[in-house]
Amino acid sequence: MFQRTVHMARTFARYRLFVALLALAATALGAGSARAAGAEGRGRIELGPTTGGRGSIDLVTEGEGYQGTFEVRNVGDGPLTVTRIATRTSAEDPRMPPGVGLKEHPIPFVLEPGETTEVTVRWTPGAARARELYGHVLVESDAVREDGTPRLQPAAVGLRAERPLGLGPFDWIGRHILSIMTFLPLVGVIAIFIAHLLGYKKDKYLRLMTVVLMGLEVLLAAWLYYKFDSRMLRGDGNDGFQFVDRVVWVRSLNVEYFVGVDGISITMVLLTALISFVGAIASYSVEKQLKGYFAMYNLLVVGMMGTFVALDLLLFFVFWEVMLLPMYFLIGIWGGPRRQYAAIKFFVYTLAGSVFMLLGFIFFYLNSDPTYMVDGQSVTRIFAIPELQRVAWLSKGLLILGMSAVKVVWVWLFVAFAIKIPMFPFHTWLPDAHVEAPTAISVILAGVLLKMGTYGILRMNFALLPEATRWAAPAMAIFGVINIIYGAFCAMAQKDLKKLVAYSSVSHMGFTLLALGALTPQGIEACLVQMFNHGLITGMLFTLVGVVYDRVHTRDLDKFGGLAQEMPLYSAFVGFAFMASLGLPGLSGFWGEAMTFIGSFPRYRLLVVIAATGVIVTAAYHLWALQRMFLGKFREEWRTNKYLEPHGGRFPEINGREMFSLAPLAILVLVLGFWPRPLLRLIDQGSLQVHRMIDTGSVAPVAALPAGREPTVLAATGDDTDGEAR
Repeated sequence: MFQRTVHMARTFARYRLFVALLALAATALGAGSARAAGAEGRGRIELGPTTGGRGSIDLVTEGEGYQGTFEVRNVGDGPLTVTRIATRTSAEDPRMPPGVGLKEHPIPFVLEPGETTEVTVRWTPGAARARELYGHVLVESDAVREDGTPRLQPAAVGLRAERPLGLGPFDWIGRHILSIMTFLPLVGVIAIFIAHLLGYKKDKYLRLMTVVLMGLEVLLAAWLYYKFDSRMLRGDGNDGFQFVDRVVWVRSLNVEYFVGVDGISITMVLLTALISFVGAIASYSVEKQLKGYFAMYNLLVVGMMGTFVALDLLLFFVFWEVMLLPMYFLIGIWGGPRRQYAAIKFFVYTLAGSVFMLLGFIFFYLNSDPTYMVDGQSVTRIFAIPELQRVAWLSKGLLILGMSAVKVVWVWLFVAFAIKIPMFPFHTWLPDAHVEAPTAISVILAGVLLKMGTYGILRMNFALLPEATRWAAPAMAIFGVINIIYGAFCAMAQKDLKKLVAYSSVSHMGFTLLALGALTPQGIEACLVQMFNHGLITGMLFTLVGVVYDRVHTRDLDKFGGLAQEMPLYSAFVGFAFMASLGLPGLSGFWGEAMTFIGSFPRYRLLVVIAATGVIVTAAYHLWALQRMFLGKFREEWRTNKYLEPHGGRFPEINGREMFSLAPLAILVLVLGFWPRPLLRLIDQGSLQVHRMIDTGSVAPVAALPAGREPTVLAATGDDTDGEAR
């Protein structure tokens, strides 16, 4: 009886479940029918060029300005009422340069099915600083989507215009200079690959080709420096970025090829070009497998340059990873005796940081606000950094494992970038990588790659998560002081000259963390100054280490002595570089440290006092190394050294090629030591803009227009706000 009752109960339950499923299906079908019925007779809006289709509108020269026309189309089955047309900008959030407006159009108006109307957009630059225009026009209506659901955002069409740069037929080079600088070394990779397939044996010409390509990079960088407008602010449009290239890259993931430079990245682009040129000349000491070496070298430059100009998170990540792979091979194949260990250690540490970085980027992507891609497509998720800067992440109240999401993501990103700096305790990969890497790769590693860490903190942590940055600032400063003191004492204990310079980099990069932790305009500017000057000085130091190593194949300080008698010119270069590294006034290394103390002292007096003792230790290990290596009595046993036998037992003086690689760095160190203004003018406004993002007194995360400057925004309805589109 009991079993029969249970069987009946189960049968009844199954019956009820079946009925419930039928009811649910009927409800769904009914709802679908209702939506379909509701969608009938409704208009659907489509925006695009007057030639048909979709995409951005290119404004062309018209009188003293630029003009373009786009169509508003009704592609639905019923009438469409357009209630508002406006440029997507405002006084609080000036997305576009001043002078952009619309030709008057009666509002509202009705479009019947298949009917279109044209809207004219004008840009009169006048005194506008921006050379490019990237923006959107929004069109609000009662349109529905293809599935009949209401539109959550106004329809938008992208705008694009570029002012001439005065280069005539070569103007396109100036307009796309960042893309050219990024991918120019890829020409070398392709040429070397073709040469290998054809069995080309004259590798020395492939080496010369790399030097020429890097020389072109320097020339393009010089032109970029000349044309860069250091006074351009976010209020001048395009979020303060210049030389912008922006197109849709992977539409299915809402990824854009989006590059540009501002006061934060311009110095890093210039430094990358210069150090890459110096490294190419220093690579003449490499004698085996030249095709593979220079192919990897060129690919490395692509990754470095792309990292500093990318303004899309996924694009940034791709370039970051492109840089990782060739560096692994350059150390692992062409490095010293323990090269494989050093290469694997570098790869594992950096790859671990990349995992944390990717987690943070995915968080931003999945939780971003509705916005538009460059061509006007409405999206709910995006990777574009300027769009993500506008999201009020803290106000979303998101949690990860019960903790505030903004703090967790900030830590993820910080760890990823701290590994690259490198910050204690994530620094242990650096000495091994430096010691085992070829000279040119050590120059690249210290001169450029370490700066990617602090650059990433400024571009991601500071700009995207300002509230969490304020929360974590004291920890940053403390870790910076630890780096300064720990790195200095480790350097003093070294007998290997290259390892001494490597630990000095750990110490000097600590100043950037201390400066960032201060959260003052002077501190942010000090970080940028220290990044640039450290790149110049360590580039010199590692090149000079390579000079003596190429001659006697040792870097042991205790084996030298009295080298000033044998190599007076080389000794002068080393002394000059050491003085710059220890921060001697009159050389560029002084300014980064002095500005760090000035910017940090009001907030962290005790930490600054402790950090100042690191300067004393820094002077001590530099002077001690100088004394052990160059002063005193020359060791006569060197006369019978096998490496010096071809030179009669004497140390060959520094040669012309080596001097040519050192000269540009030495000149900049000397000039910027006495006259730092050429560097400071590039980063002044960028530092202030970053500080405005993290300043607790700022009302919005985006900088407003400068005082006394009003936006020129003309909308068909007289309304200059952007409605629901943020």
